[in-house]
Amino acid sequence: MSIRFIIGRAGAGKTRACLEAIRKELLARPYGPPLILLVPEQATFQIEYALAATPGLSGFIRARVLSFRRLAYRVLREVGGAARAHIGELGKRMVLRRLLEQRRSELRVLGRSSGRPGFADTLARTLGEMKTYCIGPDELARAAFDLREKGGAALLADKLEDLAKLCFDLEDYLAGRFTDPDDYLNLLADCLELSAEVRGTEVWVDGFSGFTPQEYRVLAALARTASRVNITLCADPAALSGKIDETSLFFPVRETYDRLLKMALQERIPLERPLILGGNTARFKSPAISHLEKYFFVRPAPPCLNCSEGVVLAAAANPKAEAEGVAREITALCRDRGYRYRDIVILLRDVDSYAGLISSIFADHGIPVFIDQKRPVMHHPMVELVRSALEAVTEDWAFDPVFRYLKTDLVPLSREEVDLLENYVLAHGIRGSRWTDGRPWEYRRELTLEEDPGLNGSESVELEKVNRIRHQATADLLEFCRSFMQAKNVREMSTALFNLLTGLKVPEQLESWSRQAEKEGRLEAAREHSLVWSGFTALLDQVVEALGDEVLEPGEYAAVIDAGLESLRLGLIPPGLDQVLVASLERSRNPEMRAAFVMGVNDGVLPARTFDQGIFSDLERERLKAAGLELAPGGRRKFFEEQYLVYIALTRSSERIYLSYPLADGEGRALMPSPIVARVKELLPDVEERVWPVEPNAALLDDLEFVTGPRRTLSYLASQMREFKAGRRIDPLWWDVYSWFAAGEMREHCKRVLSGLFHSNREDRLPPAVSMALYGRPLRASVSGLEKFRACPFAHFLSYGLKLKERAIFKLDAPDLGRFFHAALKLFGDRVREQGLDWGQLDREQCQEMAGEVVDLLAPRLSSEILLSTARRRYLTGKLRRTVQRAALVLAEHSRRSKFRPVGLELSFGPDGDLPAPVFTLADGSEMAVSGRIDRIEAAPSDEGVYLRIIDFKSGKVTVKLTDIYHGLKLQLLAYLDVALEHARTLTGGNGLPGAVLYFRIDDPLVNTDGPVPPGEEVEREILKKLRMTGLVLADPKAVRLMDAGLDGISDLIPVQIKADGSFAARSAVLTREQFALLRSYLRFQLASAGSEIIGGTVEIAPYRKGRYRSCQSCPFRPVCQFDLLVDGNVYRSIKDEDEGAIWSKLGRMCRKGWGQ
Repeated sequence: MSIRFIIGRAGAGKTRACLEAIRKELLARPYGPPLILLVPEQATFQIEYALAATPGLSGFIRARVLSFRRLAYRVLREVGGAARAHIGELGKRMVLRRLLEQRRSELRVLGRSSGRPGFADTLARTLGEMKTYCIGPDELARAAFDLREKGGAALLADKLEDLAKLCFDLEDYLAGRFTDPDDYLNLLADCLELSAEVRGTEVWVDGFSGFTPQEYRVLAALARTASRVNITLCADPAALSGKIDETSLFFPVRETYDRLLKMALQERIPLERPLILGGNTARFKSPAISHLEKYFFVRPAPPCLNCSEGVVLAAAANPKAEAEGVAREITALCRDRGYRYRDIVILLRDVDSYAGLISSIFADHGIPVFIDQKRPVMHHPMVELVRSALEAVTEDWAFDPVFRYLKTDLVPLSREEVDLLENYVLAHGIRGSRWTDGRPWEYRRELTLEEDPGLNGSESVELEKVNRIRHQATADLLEFCRSFMQAKNVREMSTALFNLLTGLKVPEQLESWSRQAEKEGRLEAAREHSLVWSGFTALLDQVVEALGDEVLEPGEYAAVIDAGLESLRLGLIPPGLDQVLVASLERSRNPEMRAAFVMGVNDGVLPARTFDQGIFSDLERERLKAAGLELAPGGRRKFFEEQYLVYIALTRSSERIYLSYPLADGEGRALMPSPIVARVKELLPDVEERVWPVEPNAALLDDLEFVTGPRRTLSYLASQMREFKAGRRIDPLWWDVYSWFAAGEMREHCKRVLSGLFHSNREDRLPPAVSMALYGRPLRASVSGLEKFRACPFAHFLSYGLKLKERAIFKLDAPDLGRFFHAALKLFGDRVREQGLDWGQLDREQCQEMAGEVVDLLAPRLSSEILLSTARRRYLTGKLRRTVQRAALVLAEHSRRSKFRPVGLELSFGPDGDLPAPVFTLADGSEMAVSGRIDRIEAAPSDEGVYLRIIDFKSGKVTVKLTDIYHGLKLQLLAYLDVALEHARTLTGGNGLPGAVLYFRIDDPLVNTDGPVPPGEEVEREILKKLRMTGLVLADPKAVRLMDAGLDGISDLIPVQIKADGSFAARSAVLTREQFALLRSYLRFQLASAGSEIIGGTVEIAPYRKGRYRSCQSCPFRPVCQFDLLVDGNVYRSIKDEDEGAIWSKLGRMCRKGWGQ
């Protein structure tokens, strides 16, 4: 037994020496005692692959490339100790979560943090650290007692006591049942000398800069058992002797060396003469890299003149540009310099921040890449299935978890069926017991406020289909829900969850996905699909092992599984042999790399800033060390470790190293380069510096550098063609690139990509046949539809041509309330008429009573009983009742003070309507029939005939301006008046005269006051003023008096003010009879003109802008039209409020010319 050190700086050939010794032995004696090479776990694959690639070595059975943990498994399996159930890391975290809950009230410090997300993980790491450093509950309790005796560290003492309790609880829970994974190395050290496999073998230990106390124990046992233990140390041999310098780069290695010497002395293990590997020619073929390795941490240091070949500094605009630059350089190295992808490594301080960018960008460049990190599985469909199933049954079948479950593609439903079911459930607010009660769903999509007419044929077919899909969707989930809720303990809960997945044939589906991904060349995805099932079943096993007989609430169990899944990581091996490797600096142990790219060389990133993490601060760790409890290094020590990682980064490659840094992050915030950059410039004054632009830029980089893989080059070509189209000069090279694509296999793809340069987002006219198929003849239109056409022809086309609709959502929005108010006031008016009452004679009590009855009757009919679905909505029903009461009171007040009485409520016109449809002859000779529904028509007799006024109910403030009428944006009131006048004799028996077109606001407004509450009569007057109707009134004092008999000054009923001389004030919204006639004539022209354009196929994307309002603001079709002011051809039609006199002049001229004929 002996120990031999192999010492040398980075690149001196330590790993090569270990491998050569093993290779020599394998070639000389293929059979014999094992040869064990211990390396960090993340390096086992690369080292084993390097060993297997030995020329002349077709295979081996003697060599073992192992980590400490894998060595423990092998030895325990040989000598005993592996039979007891091993609780995994996830299982231990679950146990700790449970112990925390039980101990929370007793823990002075940790109890306050026990409920925080991730705290169980932090606690598990801390207790694992205690085990690693051979600290048990007794040592913790003793240290806490000593600290209290000395005083001044009460908080730290409380933490230690809390940890001692939890550590004792954990050991007590695991004792005799499970083996803690943190105990593996201690068990290995205890039984290693019993291993026949290890006894007498030679061991090499490579790639470690330091060891934990557990690992020191294992090394001591190895040294006693094996014939020789070779330990490599990455350090300058001179730094391992003489006075200790804590600021030295190799100080951590010096500490390791001294501790190993002390261990050998205590164990009486002979030390052989160390193998000192001098010089640096073993790895570095670049003098510049060799100079950096030797002098980077030496001050003062001589600069290396004219020897910068092989070192490149690169600045990029942002991380994306940086990743693009790296991809281009890798392509150039492989294309022009004969590199293989496997010769290249990308080193990162933080892999997570670059992993997504590298994956997507390298795929565009056609570069195979393997990112050496354990993959989280939270995004995987199977994991989502598990989480959503548990959430569905614990949250009363809420919408989100149910449909997350159904959309995993692991439930036997097509996406179309899931969409149909989703739309139905959204429309009717289905949740909770309505999923599980077994009763068929009979809610109908198109519910109205009329009496239920029963199901028609198409509704019956749709309901039958929905119920069939519902049964398929929920059968397995319902069975899981029953068995899960009836489970008596965690074991039965886990069995129910496992049965759900096997019942859905999840393993078979994952295997199918894996095979498909493998066929498509997505090898990592294939491996992920195949591993996620085994990872999940291992998690379930750990849950059962750790908590099997525990009784948990369903929500607690779901939280345990969710925490386990969040911690679950899949460790993938490289699926191919020729790939660029992406690794973190902490995990990089890669021999024989020719080129290295160190990305993200920014201030605070490399070297990284150190922060207090975990339960102990740096100061507390120092106090514990002084008290005899040594833990992992704190922030100060980590600073020196960061320096060592910089050293690793600079020395990983033999020929070329690229140090790159972005100048801004993804959100545009400025970033500074790391001090490493300035130091490299000091040592290599002639170092090559580059700038990697986002797009081709001849001022910064030769355009030829951007000609890489076809897929990415095509993207660059598109950007250059865009520059050319904008009138800017481009390099002639890009015309050669274009010719290559145009004549090659990718010409169709190139055509599609470049066609986007000429995209203008314009819509051509519909062909006559298409227009006929969509709209039919005669054209049937509504006034609101024609208004929509004038607002934006494309929105009209989508709504009335293609008949697109937003999917119905179970909520109470403005259209629902509008329908409710219209129906309520119609029903109220019908009852007034049926009971022979006069609106003007209704008192407050009658209005309140009748309005309450009407609301109570209508509430159950609105949108699947939405007003009865929750307490909040039932409260809203009371508010609606008060609003309808207020509207009835105001209408009654109008009737008391005017001579106008209703002659039509919710009166429809058009085909099958109460009145015939107005018919217009269009430009092509076809006809258009217009339909609509008039909320309220009132009439008042006079000597000249019967005045008619139109009232349209609105739940918000609405006004009508002449500008809106002129541009066709508000035609409804005039159209309704025109219909009423055309059929005045039918409605009133007399000659109809225009009286007014008015908007009636349905509301129950509040009255603001700065002082005491005013008397009731004053409050009612203020409310009446707030609800004054808006619109246009005939400029005839007689007609106005018929609307407000007591008018004196400003009317609080209609938009009119009478001056002292009896004339109308300027603020009055009045029109003469001639102006009403002119507007009626213009109305017919507008409607016919819009109809002609519709059948002519006009579907242009042409929204309007008026002041601050944009017609796109409330349009549901924005994702369809993709209107964007930055896109050629997309502009708003600007509509300005013109002087009314100017508009009347235009209308007069148009009328005299026959409206443009």
